[in-house]
Amino acid sequence: MTAATKQAALDKLRKIADKIGYPDKWKSYDTVSIGRDTLFENTTRLSELEYTRDMARIGKTVDRGEFGMTTPTVNAYYNAQQNDINFPAGILQAPFYDNNLDDAVNFGAIGAVIGHELTHGFDDEGRQFDLDGNLHDWWTDRDAQEFERRADCFVRQYGEQTAVDDLKINGKLTLGENSADNGGLRVAYMALLNLLAGRARPLIDGFTPEQRFFLGWAQIWCTNQTPEMTRMLNTVDPHSPARVRVNTPLSNMLEFQKAFACKADQPMVAERACRVW
Repeated sequence: MTAATKQAALDKLRKIADKIGYPDKWKSYDTVSIGRDTLFENTTRLSELEYTRDMARIGKTVDRGEFGMTTPTVNAYYNAQQNDINFPAGILQAPFYDNNLDDAVNFGAIGAVIGHELTHGFDDEGRQFDLDGNLHDWWTDRDAQEFERRADCFVRQYGEQTAVDDLKINGKLTLGENSADNGGLRVAYMALLNLLAGRARPLIDGFTPEQRFFLGWAQIWCTNQTPEMTRMLNTVDPHSPARVRVNTPLSNMLEFQKAFACKADQPMVAERACRVW
């Protein structure tokens, strides 16, 4: 980034709001009658309540404290129009976060997810919104062209990989999530190194902190999925398959190669490493 764009990016980063755990104001369901043996009716009444709530928003000021996910949901997101990151309580538990584990594993898990969501503010979609969530091009032409050049490397790299059978990944569809995975890992790894600076680094279970960081990343994407589901998701899901989410960002990182002493011709070393941030 040139100086002007970098300053605008820093301003946007500083203004990102953190929504962690649960909202300050809980939604009320006191008016909904829920029966143990009336699933259809329960669902209908809840849908009617949410519809009524949505209609009541019209003409009102946006509630920036509202969560877009329920508290027990195991997920997270970045909202470009409100410039905030959201981590419900559901994702703040193992394997994403475990208070009984060392910092390295947690930084590789929830730390990388936090970095992932932050990076969304500056990916192919998030970068189109400014610090107040307005659709506004705040990049210089030079910076925008350089971003597109680097992002195109991800489009090609992921597009060459197989999702299932003979079906290739859609590199353009998954660009935002792929760049966020790569950027989030780098941010989290830098944060871990800052934390470990000057500290002792004992082996745990035979692994260094750097190795455990990357193992933490791999652990959170352990997935069982049928080929049929993978094929279907490949056409609609902006996320790459879990196996690719783990291996490809790591193959782009010299830090991973150093941690595990990978050689240039080995599978976990990208022939042409891609990097935006």
